[in-house]
Amino acid sequence: MKLRTDSRLRQALYGLYVALFNAKQVCPADFPAGRLTTIQTAVMGIENYGWRVVGITREALDLLATADFNKNKLPRALCRGHIVDRIQTTRSLFDRKDPMPLEDFFDTFLHNDRTVIMLNTQNDHTKAFPAFIEIDNPDSVLFPNGSLISWKHRKMECEYLRKLHSGLSEKREDDSTECA
Repeated sequence: MKLRTDSRLRQALYGLYVALFNAKQVCPADFPAGRLTTIQTAVMGIENYGWRVVGITREALDLLATADFNKNKLPRALCRGHIVDRIQTTRSLFDRKDPMPLEDFFDTFLHNDRTVIMLNTQNDHTKAFPAFIEIDNPDSVLFPNGSLISWKHRKMECEYLRKLHSGLSEKREDDSTECA
């Protein structure tokens, strides 16, 4: 993941963060939190593996099972929801006296950039974040960005989700027969 490993890219993106931070200091009325979130999302979206998927809700997995795990066969019913609301990330990055140091900036951003595949209706920050099944994706190889808010859903993602669903279904069957 270049956001962790490419020092030139990290320095360039950090420079954009600092410039945006300074712009907010000079013209705070022109850079409200919503606008900062939009700009910061676009800036950090340069990395193909932004909005790293770390989980999926059971409901989203079951819906995908109805389409043989191919999200492209479904109506637009799925999204990636941030575990930490993006506006909260913006506030932690910009509502401070000085810009975060480079390492703290990337640690904060990458930690807060984690997402879960869920039903659109589950992506509601006025409610508790939905329970989800963890996906082992530390290097963001699975579900890379397709566009800013979408993701590439290739054969490898279909296979991963198929195995995940199958394993959960088998576990559910074992749990239901234990006390029989």
